This record gives sequence, C-alpha cells and structure tokens, in this order.
Amino acid sequence: MAMLMLLHLLTIRQGAPMVASLSSRSSSHSSWRSARGIAALGAACALVLGACTSGGADTAGEPAEATQSEPEMMEIADGPHAPADRTLAERTVRASASGNETIVDIDLGNTTAGEYSAPKRGVIVLPKASDAPAPLVVISHLRAPNCADGSFAYPCASGVEEYRFDRGMTYLGEALAAQGYAVVIPDLGGVFIGADTTAPYDQNAMWKEVVGGLVDMVTDAGKARDVLGVTALPQVDASTVGMVAHSRSGMMVDSARELFGEEVLKSVFAYGPAYDTFELESISPASADVPYLAVVGELDSDVGPSANLWIGHYLPETREHPISVVQLPGLGHMFVNDAAAQAGTDDRIGCDVLACPDASEHQRVMLETAIDWLNATLRGEASSLPVRADQSLPATVAGLPARWLAHTPGTLASVDASEFVGASEGSAKVCVHADPMNPIQPENACPEPESGVVQSITEVNYLTDASATVEVAGARGMSVHVSPSGSHEPAASLTVELSLADGQRFTHTIPSSEAVLANRASADGNGIYHLGTIRIPLDEAVAAGVVTGVRVTSDGAPVELKGVDFWR
Repeated sequence: MAMLMLLHLLTIRQGAPMVASLSSRSSSHSSWRSARGIAALGAACALVLGACTSGGADTAGEPAEATQSEPEMMEIADGPHAPADRTLAERTVRASASGNETIVDIDLGNTTAGEYSAPKRGVIVLPKASDAPAPLVVISHLRAPNCADGSFAYPCASGVEEYRFDRGMTYLGEALAAQGYAVVIPDLGGVFIGADTTAPYDQNAMWKEVVGGLVDMVTDAGKARDVLGVTALPQVDASTVGMVAHSRSGMMVDSARELFGEEVLKSVFAYGPAYDTFELESISPASADVPYLAVVGELDSDVGPSANLWIGHYLPETREHPISVVQLPGLGHMFVNDAAAQAGTDDRIGCDVLACPDASEHQRVMLETAIDWLNATLRGEASSLPVRADQSLPATVAGLPARWLAHTPGTLASVDASEFVGASEGSAKVCVHADPMNPIQPENACPEPESGVVQSITEVNYLTDASATVEVAGARGMSVHVSPSGSHEPAASLTVELSLADGQRFTHTIPSSEAVLANRASADGNGIYHLGTIRIPLDEAVAAGVVTGVRVTSDGAPVELKGVDFWR
C-alpha cells in the first residue's frame, strides 16, 4: 500500500500514468511517449509489480480495498505449447438468460505454427432462427496473463487456473445476438502468449486459423448441426462482417481483412487498442480504410493513449471512411472483459484512494457504444457517433464527458502543420515531442510544458499566430486538430480566420471551455493533453465562395496544431 501511494503521488507530480509495458499485457511496444519521462520509476515499480495494479471498486464511486492481483514477477513464455494429443473439452450448448440466444462453447483442436501450438476454440453466440440475415461479428479479446499465477503460458503450470478471456466477452456476444448478429469469440489466450506478433511465431496466422474455424461452424449448416449441435441455425450473412477488438487485437484488423476479404470487413469497434507508438520511426502502419471507432479510458495504465497517438499521426491521409478515438473519464483497460474483472486485474492506478467506476460501468459503456457503432456502420441506423464528416462530435458518449480525435473522411482539402507560417518571429515552430530522458534533443524538439504533460509523437506546429494558404471551394465545415501545450491558467482560446477569394473573411472563436482546449490540471494531477478535434460548420457564404487562406491565433499560451481540414 505504501509503495502504491508513493508511485501514485509521483505520478500525479509528473502528470502522467506509469509505464505501460511493465505489465506486458497488450504489446511489447505499446508504451506511450510521456511515460518515458518517469522511466526512472520503472525499476522500483517492477520490483513490486503487484503494487502497480490496484483493486477495483465494488460499486461505482465506492473504492474497494487495494488488492495485489498479480505477483511480483511475471513469467513470459516464448509461445504456446499445446500437446498434440490434448484432450478436447466437451462441447456445451446452453440458452441465454432471455432464452432467445444459443451459446456454444466449442473446442476444435489445435492451431500450429512451427514448434508452437495453441487451442483452436472459443464461444459462439447465435440469435434465434430467422429469415432475416444475421451479420457476422467477431469479438477479439485482449492479451493479458492467462494463468492465475500471473504468467503467459499454455498450458498453465499444473494446478494453476487458466483464464478464458473469450468467455469474458460472452456478455457482449449475448447482447449483439439479441440485436440479430451472429457472434464468434475466439479464445486467444494461447495465441497471444508471445510478446511479439510476428516472432518467434506468427500470431496473425494463428488468429486467422482460430477465427476461420469458428466462422466455418456458423456458415456451414451441416457443421452447425453435427459439430455445434445447433439445428435452428439463423441465416448468417458472411458478406457483412464487423469486428470488436480489445487491446492487442487492434493489430489483427489486417488479418481480418485477409480472412474475410477487403470489402467484407465493414466495421471495426476497438476498446483500448494497442499499437506501436513508442517511436515515430516504428509506428504501426495506418489503418485500412474501414469505418473505425476506438474508445479509450483516461485511466488506462496498460496501453494509455496509443490509439490517439496512432490516429493523430495519420490525420493528413485521405480516407473514404471515418476513423476516430474518444477518451472517456474514469475507465481503465481490463474491466470490459468480465474474466479479467472477476480475477480482480485492474490496471488503473490509485483506485484504492480514488472513486473509480466498477466493472459493471465499464461493461455498460462497452455494450452501449459497440452496439451503437455496429448498428450504424453495418445496418445504416442513425447514431450520434461520427460516421460522417459533417456530424458534430458529441459532448458525451454513453453518458460520460467525451474528448474526440476524429479524422475527416472525404476531405475537400487538408492543411498540415508544416504548411502554417508564423506571423512573426517565434510565433510558429514545426516540432515534435522528443524523449525527455534523452540528453540529445533534436533541433525541432517542442518546448516541454512547465506544468502538465503533452502526449504526442507526431509533428505539430507550436504556435500563437500562424497562417497557411489553401484553395478550396464548396466547404461547409472545417475540422481543427489541436492540443494545448500544457496546463495554463487561463487556458488558451483560439480564433480561426478564413480568407475568401472575394475579400470576405469568416472568423470563428473556439473558447477555452471547449473540451479539447480546457485546462486539465486538478487536485489529483497537473494535467495530461492529447490531440483533439473541433468540428466547425461554415456559413453559406463560405460554401459559395473559395477559401484562399486560414489563420489560427491563440489568445494566450501557445497551442500545438496538427492541421485543419475542410469538408463538404
């Protein structure tokens, strides 16, 4: 407890979460930039790893006593070693609580890659038989220690309980099946043993084989009857596939496109996805052009703002479909998986002294947002979630205050950070946030804030007054991608001025109370800042004319601008 409090206080002073890679849950490269500013604490934390994971809350707003849910040191195996003669688990078929959905737990043998082998098994949840086609949804869970002794291994040591994270997502599978979706939930506990996705074995290939085997069960009526034991099979629409990806599974989207086909995977919903965002030179590739929404908890101490860093870097790229990330307060990484929640593995720091949302609140948010997103993108249902560029970014999501970073699909024109020129000397600087622990800083390093932490790895323009030229006709709105440069009192407001070819000017002021610009310092911390998006509708006079210039001015402290987009 004393060590937890020490680390919590040190974290507050730095204004940033602890190093994500200590747990090795999601990705060996998913640490976030600002965490390196407190890397000196890592050694101390590693010695008492259990103290870096606090207990969850019994009820929302009522913190439970701190528990040490992980041992001091966790063994990480090189990969899974499922015996070739492994006895298959008995198939189970049961009805959901409502009686309308069928839940099947099935073991199909092993998937093998070289000397490594993992179970090919999982959970299938089917809606009641109907003539209406049931779109297919794959729920792909997180990477976490899958053995109760805190180790990554398959099989677990003798006498050690194995966690089934696929079963931990059954609640979401049931809810989706109640909406008319056919759901497969692969068990990836064995597949994700290795710290890396490509070596010493190919986790992507294993993922495709496990998922493909389960999908085959629901698309083949004969196998559904003979292997699954399901006779009243719904009509499964395998040409319309959605994916729910948690943590490491965010890296499996390309594998899903390879398995199903580029035009078949039509939507991705991610929770706390992990990407390589430690260094800009090795950042994960841009996402495939498929509708994508990530939800990230602001208290996620496992992968942190990985999705924000990743999406932020690729904002200038042209896409047809939306990609965005929304950050929600109080939520962590683990509790959306009920198996992890039941095991008491809470990644959040300080929940023994803070009022943290419990597992039921995490799962409520997961249910509401995932169903809303999939209904919008697979069925075309109305939603406040941003599917189009001309949609405003909702101030709340699932009833929680929201901070958005949203790409502009179908951009008319995009002005990147490097295109803005300062109005005077020192009023604009193109820069990056370098590793603060590296004594050799690049010439274009952004100034580090005196208070608070800016978490960003992409190139931005650190400005108080800068302009760029552009030529765009028919613009009905613009998106400003920006971050405060730290905690300032008062926080900066922004003025965006557009110049038109006919000499008219359009001016819009973004107040400092805007969620993206607001001062986030509090009694608990100095404030953590990420790139965010503000969407601004434009007057008909602007849409009827030609925009030739854009000027961004800060009324106060500098801001960090990634760019400005225009949309129709």
